[in-house]
Amino acid sequence: MIFLKKISYILLIFFIVSCADSNSSKSITIGTNPAGTFYYVVGTGLSKLFSEKLDRRAIAQPASGSAVYVPLINNGEMSLGFSTSIEAGSYYQGKMNLQEQPNLRVLMRFWAMPYGYMVRGDSDLHFVSDLKGKSVVDKQSANITLSIGNSSMMRVSGLSSDDYKSITVGGLPQGITAVTDGLADAAPIALGQGNVRKANATTPGGIRFLDMSNIDNVQQYFDKSGQGFNSYTVSKEDQLPGAVEGLLTGSVDIYLVASSAMPDEEAMNIVKVIEDNWDTLQTQFAALKRGHPDQFVGNNHTIPFHSGVIKYYLETNRWDNDSELKNQLLLSQY
Repeated sequence: MIFLKKISYILLIFFIVSCADSNSSKSITIGTNPAGTFYYVVGTGLSKLFSEKLDRRAIAQPASGSAVYVPLINNGEMSLGFSTSIEAGSYYQGKMNLQEQPNLRVLMRFWAMPYGYMVRGDSDLHFVSDLKGKSVVDKQSANITLSIGNSSMMRVSGLSSDDYKSITVGGLPQGITAVTDGLADAAPIALGQGNVRKANATTPGGIRFLDMSNIDNVQQYFDKSGQGFNSYTVSKEDQLPGAVEGLLTGSVDIYLVASSAMPDEEAMNIVKVIEDNWDTLQTQFAALKRGHPDQFVGNNHTIPFHSGVIKYYLETNRWDNDSELKNQLLLSQY
């Protein structure tokens, strides 16, 4: 009798553990930057949406940065995460001394993040091409992949690395400080970030962003480079400090990424629930106004699309021959 009770107890424990493992496998984990960052805020909003609409336990899991969670996504140990178009491509191809992440797949282009060179408001510089001979922050040791965008804006404006004094800082906030303190003439940063708004409010004369509208065919140049960097024209609705309507600056796409190991149905359901609730998400997160379901697919993507979302985009007439050709080209690298 005692023996049977022990066997029953062991089987019960095994059952409980099995259920826990099963429940864990059904959860959705979203890798983000640290708590308080915009990635974390959006990740938390998505986890709430998935929990409600997909009847799945979903959590935003903050990390020190993408270097922590992108490899976990690639290996299927984490469900989703955010990555810029430049960064994702660098991870996928193993560029910038990053370890290759061949299983990384994009589910959607979530939103566009305007990104450009900031100067003090009292600066006599107005175009990126005016930076010749100036002191320019063009590298951030904590965001090495963004140097691709920085150099792209310089090159399209006719400047090489020999045409200005290059400055390296630890991260994007340090670049802002270098400009506001007069240690650098310009530094790259995402338009509209909280620390940009703070700099605009606390710096005498505010801050401004440099223009590239004096250059022809900017987007065509970025398309040819194939590195995931784009141009962006500021609209009146953007309300970005230091960026007037019509200003032409750079931008990176923010991807929602997953692993190729994610089941097709799950990938489809995730994109569909985001699209079905897009208006609500836009109300919650102003940056999503620079995105739209019609823009979930693009031909300049830097990593392959997930096979499950391709099926969804085919059904909704958003996947064409150009998209397929680009996708096959990326897949052929492995």
